[in-house]
Amino acid sequence: MNKRRSFIKSAMGLGAGATMGAMAANAAPGDRTPAQGGIRVGNLYFSSGLTGVRPEARKDPLAFGGDIKEQTHTILKIHKANLEAMGSSLEKVLKVTVFLADVKTEKSAMNEVYAQYFSKDAPARSAFGVQFPDTATRVEIELVAWVP
Repeated sequence: MNKRRSFIKSAMGLGAGATMGAMAANAAPGDRTPAQGGIRVGNLYFSSGLTGVRPEARKDPLAFGGDIKEQTHTILKIHKANLEAMGSSLEKVLKVTVFLADVKTEKSAMNEVYAQYFSKDAPARSAFGVQFPDTATRVEIELVAWVP
């Protein structure tokens, strides 16, 4: 076991036999897709940051994208499916971090979609403006959730 995993287990009060593994709820068996992955430690799930990559972008790089609303919907649908596959839900999300290509002009549009998924008792959230390596990516979202 590597040192990082040993440290995390000890910090969480987990024994040597405790479960801590990589997750990819939507991936086919044996096909771990990093964009849909994350890691579960005890009852906490830490997602990877997801972007709004359309499925057809795997074959056609020009199919990547959509506007900020479409990308936000895509990301939150994947997060929702991943959580439900683990027996959790968006209601059990504790913290969300949102990275926006243009926080000044696109945050309100992202918030419109975000509110459809986190309508009441919304989790703690941070939002940052970032520079993505391509111009098509408008938003990336990662989260921490409780898994019963």
